[in-house]
Amino acid sequence: MINTLRRRKKIARSHQAVDRSNSDVVAEPPLKVCVLAACPFPANHGTPGSIRELVEATAERGHEVHVVTYHIGEELPLRNVHLHRIPDWTGERTVTVGPTKYRPLYDFQMVLKTLQVLRRHKVDLIHAHGYEAALVAACCHPFVRKPIVYSAHNAMGDELASYNFFRSKRLANGLAWLLDRTVPRIGDCCIPHSVNLQEFLYARGLEKRTEAVLNFGVNFDAMPVGNRQALRQAFNLTDEPVILYSGVIDQFQRLDLLLEAMVHVLPRLPRAKLLLLTNVPNAESETVLREHARALGIEDNVMMMVPRSLDDGLKLLSMCDLAVVPRPKAPGFPIKLLNYLAAKRPCVMYASSCSRLSHGEHIWLASEDTPKSLGDALVQVLKDDVLRNRIADGGHQFVRARHDRRAAAEQLCNVYTKLLQTTRRWDEIAARPARIVTEMEQLDELAAFDGEAKEMNLDALA
Repeated sequence: MINTLRRRKKIARSHQAVDRSNSDVVAEPPLKVCVLAACPFPANHGTPGSIRELVEATAERGHEVHVVTYHIGEELPLRNVHLHRIPDWTGERTVTVGPTKYRPLYDFQMVLKTLQVLRRHKVDLIHAHGYEAALVAACCHPFVRKPIVYSAHNAMGDELASYNFFRSKRLANGLAWLLDRTVPRIGDCCIPHSVNLQEFLYARGLEKRTEAVLNFGVNFDAMPVGNRQALRQAFNLTDEPVILYSGVIDQFQRLDLLLEAMVHVLPRLPRAKLLLLTNVPNAESETVLREHARALGIEDNVMMMVPRSLDDGLKLLSMCDLAVVPRPKAPGFPIKLLNYLAAKRPCVMYASSCSRLSHGEHIWLASEDTPKSLGDALVQVLKDDVLRNRIADGGHQFVRARHDRRAAAEQLCNVYTKLLQTTRRWDEIAARPARIVTEMEQLDELAAFDGEAKEMNLDALA
């Protein structure tokens, strides 16, 4: 415990040093960056959402950003970014979180597409987001010899087996162990996106190549705000306490703990409702959750909705009295948490998942990784208006100060520049004239994709 506290203090000092030195960084020339997103992209959840914010903000700084990704993605705007999709060889169009039988094929296709993009556009460096993207970058490296930046979004040890993709849990855990110890080493430098992930990289001997934590960013100027009263009336809600979860509903998010926590909430707040906003439909997980709620006797207090769009999902946050992150020991900084705080919603999560947030100031923490501890925390915040307002304001001020996507892009581009300064091509890169980004410039290789909009029904499914 003492060693953990010492590591966290050391990390906090490194953040302060980065904040103080940002004004002294070398001016960045226009760069050509190849971003690898080995996932459906853009998409309205987690990692794809954070990548979208970063690449747009990087392009806004005048850099040429190329994103190589799967042929699958949602109809979301992507401004000033060149999008390169792999060919559609399978006809699959469903956005799925986690491994599927087709993903090894998609990753092989990404190697071919990435090599094509690197050579055609004479890209300066590769930025690989996550494990599969890093493996793609490693396959490309012998042919193009470009510096690789690895973004650590997660660890496999607590996640891979939960997808139930492998029949053997032992095999899944063994593969996760191997990936956790090898893949981060692919990067010439590693960027952790939370304190927990920075500690994860340090524990694997990568302290010298690990940068300061790069906060996920959002565009606060474009955050949609819903009409709380109108939305609650639309869903027949009056003054019931509403606890909200927004995100994917796969097993690793531990919504089972949230349902079990409601068993401890309802005896004290019988009219409380749990609202699950599902941004990636998953029929199998939905069925499991409904059966679990029914077995617990709380099905009448659980609602599920599928927003039609990203903006609709963000507007619906205004309906709740309290938002929750139910996953214990989460390695990253959840995008859902960032959205909650940006929308000025009071939040509750497990202390084991907390990264840089202060209990009682920015958020309320459940001390133990149990349903009862989470339920007690939910009740305490719901019953205390002063506390609820304080952490809502404090959390919002926290993300306003630290999670603006423009600041995130500035820090990221400083990492790019420092890495490229160590290469033989730096003099050539530094001599480039500044690039002017034209209004709403967008070169998108999605033309071959039929682009049919997904019409998701916003009706309550419960």
